[in-house]
Parts: sequence; structure tokens; C-alpha cells
Amino acid sequence: MDRPRRLLIASPPGERWLLGLSGERLVRVEIERLRTPDRVGEVHAARVTAIARGLGGAFVALGDGAEAFLPAEEADPERPEAGPIRPIETCVREGELVIVRIVRAAMGGKGLRASRRGVVGVGLASAPAGPALIAAPPPRAVSLLAEEPDVAEVLCDDVALLPALRAARPDLGERIRLHTRPTPLLDPGLERDVEALAEPTIVLPGGLTLHVTMAPGATVIDVDLAGGSDRAAASRRREDANRLAIAEAARQIILRNLGGVILLDLASLPSRRGAREALARAMAQALAGDPLGARVLGVSRAGLLEIVRPRVRPPLAELFGTAAAAFRPSATTVALCALRTLWRERLARPAARLRLRVGRTIGEAMAEESEALARTELLTGRPVSWQVDPALAPFAWMIEDARDA
Repeated sequence: MDRPRRLLIASPPGERWLLGLSGERLVRVEIERLRTPDRVGEVHAARVTAIARGLGGAFVALGDGAEAFLPAEEADPERPEAGPIRPIETCVREGELVIVRIVRAAMGGKGLRASRRGVVGVGLASAPAGPALIAAPPPRAVSLLAEEPDVAEVLCDDVALLPALRAARPDLGERIRLHTRPTPLLDPGLERDVEALAEPTIVLPGGLTLHVTMAPGATVIDVDLAGGSDRAAASRRREDANRLAIAEAARQIILRNLGGVILLDLASLPSRRGAREALARAMAQALAGDPLGARVLGVSRAGLLEIVRPRVRPPLAELFGTAAAAFRPSATTVALCALRTLWRERLARPAARLRLRVGRTIGEAMAEESEALARTELLTGRPVSWQVDPALAPFAWMIEDARDA
């Protein structure tokens, strides 16, 4: 897989978009919702509230009232990698105060996951008397830059981030630059490319289509090859299609941040000896260098190429809205899109008196985004004028010039 050589860090209202590019091709995408961070990397003094032997772990309470699950394999701070897992009741006891780090965001209907392993430099002697946040993680832009050693250039539109970015990668020096052009760093073309990653269908050349279906237990990527010809030509075409599908599926897995069990249903599996193993090797090569370390398990008896990838942060489809066969953006996603569009329109038409009219559901989401509204006003130098219009559909919005109203 291609690793990012260039990193764009764009801060539109309410969000931070982290876009890794190899040439002009997107190879990594992460988006932070600033009002609702995913909390990965936080270090807490947490209270053990319940031992859940049936689930193989314990529940712990954080200082803000949130709850996290501490699995037995993460409850023993002394356990070496791949070492034996002790029963949860021998690792912690109910009512005990423990130091944990959040290692998985809440996603897919499941809550935060915590670990006692790898928490260095913090002991109970210096911890508070009760549940509390001990250390916040660095901005995701900073930690992502540290994870990507091949990045040779960074362009950022938030001057406040520059010192931390340069501290994380002092080797880059002045190649970590501030975006100073009047047009936004996040252009509409890039925005469309990223938003397309929430859609379940990917159309490729030559009649090849990938269908991504996300379910609670697994994600299935189905490969559909249209058309046909004589048997020999069709066989060669399927092999070419499968090679292309494997490369694109690996790219989509990383771009969409898919995790857990992933099943790739190829167009047709060859029957010759060793062919299935060759496909598994091709997928492993395509995923080599994945920052989360995806593993290819092989081809199942049902003919599915099996992959497992750690779940750390929510997939893009879940962040944007509903991760279903027919994607529907959330009200927050639509509201932030409206503010990004208003920002661009004001830069393009500075003399216009632009205002937003939104449907009821978008208005409710907009009212929650006070920081995004303030960011829009900072970026444009003018107050945001918006109103709920009962005549609009609940998820609809429009920008109008008040002089024409």
C-alpha cells in the first residue's frame, strides 16, 4: 500500500480533516469532530464498578461519568505480549482505583475500551483520590504525523497547531507550513472524494464494482464483475478483475477505517492448485504497512478472503451517519457541510449578505454546534445568519442572499 507523502490538515467549522496523499491520490483519511472527540489515548484514574466474568472483563467508571470496558487481556499491566491471560478477578477487584488508557473509541453500539497496559509514567501515588482524567492525548493531527514516517510535507491551516506539529517531526522543519492562500485548504473536490468513502458502492474501470456492507459482526466487500465472453477470455478477465479488486479493497479498508472481521467475496475463485493461497498473499502484500496492522487469515472453505483489523476509531461511514447499505448522513454531518459551504460562498462573494435557511432537524443540530458557528464567524469575519424554515424538509438547507429575499 502507498503511504502518505504529504499531509493536509484542514480545520473547517467544527471539524479537523486529516488527509494523507501520495502524489494526488488519497491514501489516508481521518476526521475529528471537535465537539465530540473519540477519546482514544486519554489516561484516567478509573473506579472498577463491576466484574463481568461472563464477558471476560470489568467495567470501570471515568471521572466524567462515562463507562469503559476493561477486558481481561488488558487488565494485567505486567502481561507480556501473547502471554497467558489471567482471570479478570485476579487482575482487579470491585471498588479498586486503577490507571487506564482508552484504546478504542465507542462505536457500533459498543462503549469505550480501556487498557492498563502501556500506561507509563503514571502511578497511583500521584493519582487523584477518585476517578479523574489524568492526561489528555495530543491532537490527532500530531499523533498521526508521528505515525507516518514517510510524510515529507505538511500543509496546515491552523497556526495554533504548528508548534506541536514541528515538535513531533523536527526533521521536517519548514516543510511543515501554514496554508495562507485566500481559498480554503479543504477544496470541494477533496471534500467530495472523502464523502464518497461513506457510500457503499465503488465503481472501477472494466465493469468492476465493489459493494461494501457493514454489519455488527463483520464487513463484507462483494466484488461484482459485469459482462462476459468465451470461457478462456472470461477466466483471464476474472483474474485481472480480482487483482484489481484486491488492490482497491485494501485501499478502501484503510481509507474507510474498516475494522473487525472483513470478508472479501471475489468475482470467482480459480480452481488450480495454490491459486487461493496466491490471492491471500496478494492481499497481505496490498495491506503491508497498514498503520493498524491488518492480518490476512486466508481463504475460507466458503471462498471468502478473511481479514481481521483492529477497531480503534469509528469507520468513516459511522462518523458521517448510518453505516448501512443505503447511506444516510447524520444531522450533524449535514449541518457542518452547510457551514463549510457558507464559508466558501462568503469568500467567493464578499459583498453578498448570505444567510442559511435550514429544516427543523438540521436546525436542532446547528444549535448544538456553537464552536463550529464561532469558527465560521472567525474564518469569514462576519456573524452567521441562520434560521429554521418550517417549509423546508427536516434535512434540507439552502443559502440565500438576504438582499434578494
